[in-house]
Amino acid sequence: MTEQQAGQIAALASALGQLDLEHAPLGALAALLTACASTVIRIAVWLATTAAVAPEAHATRMLKIGEVAARTGMSRGWLYREARAGRLPFARRLGRRLAFDEAGLQRWLDRRRVG
Repeated sequence: MTEQQAGQIAALASALGQLDLEHAPLGALAALLTACASTVIRIAVWLATTAAVAPEAHATRMLKIGEVAARTGMSRGWLYREARAGRLPFARRLGRRLAFDEAGLQRWLDRRRVG
């Protein structure tokens, strides 16, 4: 992130904190709330799917269901069912999206080959 981007984010946060909500038109507030909710979701997904983790933690890539199906030989339907049932420890729900932790998938595959 550049200094300019960091400054823009700080300015936006400050401006939001100074809003006079009592005198704002309801329609404008509803539009602002929608925009903020959308931005919160985008930020959460970005944080959850990038290497923005603590330095001491091992960063891992998140995989889409098609990649996991190709690596495992399992169908997409099977993967969705097993993830929903909680039987795939490497599956992560990100809002409505299902993503898979690459390192966790590899450990799971290694255990299945040995056992």
